[in-house]
Amino acid sequence: MKELYLIVGYNDFFGQTRKPWVSIDTSRLVSELENLGYIVHKNEFHEIVNGKVKIENKIVFYTFSHRLNLQQYIRDCLLYLLDCGNTLIPSYELFCCHENKGWQVLLRRKLGIEGLWNAYFSSKRELKDYEIKYPVVLKTITGSNAKGVFLVKDEEDLLKKIKSLEKQPSIAQKLDFVRRKYFRKYKKIPGYPDYDLFKDAQLYQDYITPEIPFVLQEFIPNLTYDYRVIALGEKYFVSKRLTRKNDFRASGAKRFTFDFPVPVKLLDFARELHHKIHSPYLSIDVGENEEGDLYLFEFQVEHFGINAIVLGKGYYVEKEGKWEFVEEKTPFEKDLAYGLDLFLSS
Repeated sequence: MKELYLIVGYNDFFGQTRKPWVSIDTSRLVSELENLGYIVHKNEFHEIVNGKVKIENKIVFYTFSHRLNLQQYIRDCLLYLLDCGNTLIPSYELFCCHENKGWQVLLRRKLGIEGLWNAYFSSKRELKDYEIKYPVVLKTITGSNAKGVFLVKDEEDLLKKIKSLEKQPSIAQKLDFVRRKYFRKYKKIPGYPDYDLFKDAQLYQDYITPEIPFVLQEFIPNLTYDYRVIALGEKYFVSKRLTRKNDFRASGAKRFTFDFPVPVKLLDFARELHHKIHSPYLSIDVGENEEGDLYLFEFQVEHFGINAIVLGKGYYVEKEGKWEFVEEKTPFEKDLAYGLDLFLSS
């Protein structure tokens, strides 16, 4: 018996299609899975969290969300489901990549995905321990469509840009620091013989100093495009995304084309990554330098943009060691069901 638990968000939400807030046709996904022989149980996260539904030792396929109130909620729910012996699709490790470019750096290292130099920092104070090759790309931990992605030319430029992103202390915090430093009377605190009034004020000042985590990534010069490749099962959908004038970022430019010769090495590169990143689906952004070398910029395994699928004419499949283009338009929900079934069957 093929049994599957499908966990959705509000109003049957399972993302995404046109935009992060636009759901696929969840009823159709269920129908397509049932056509493949699955018994599908559909629930919302709150039903699991609050004990209305008990799921143990099952296969769980779940949605992501860009809603801030749901992200931590989903995280807690998934940890609970794992503790109950369930198999999560995508895995919890891959879930942590969603809206977290820092974790992607760590997971890429674990999976042996080499290429561009990447580094993950919790604060700019850690930069002093590293030799950074400039120019370099600065990325905030969250953000899509090139939001939070900047090219910085040197250390001064990097520190200036990070400072502009840091949230400054509130007026209440600033006043509290002044009070602690200048208007508190000397006193002793029972149990803390080493307490020092002025040192405590300095520590408090450091505590309220704004800091943000960020990622630095090696810069590829003269970039005029990148590739978006989406793998659904054994189907590979490809688009080329063009940069704007005087901008190194292709993501978010909304300038893409499907009429170009797709390099075989790109398809091989995508297939190799798909095998390393154990998931039914994979979306990758790939850069190419002037020598023709390919580099992974970022990846997602769910809740990614699907223009390469819905606007393209078809997809590539590998047959007997050769890549073939199949000109075909299939409903996205059917491809999702196909990819999931292939993953579970293998």
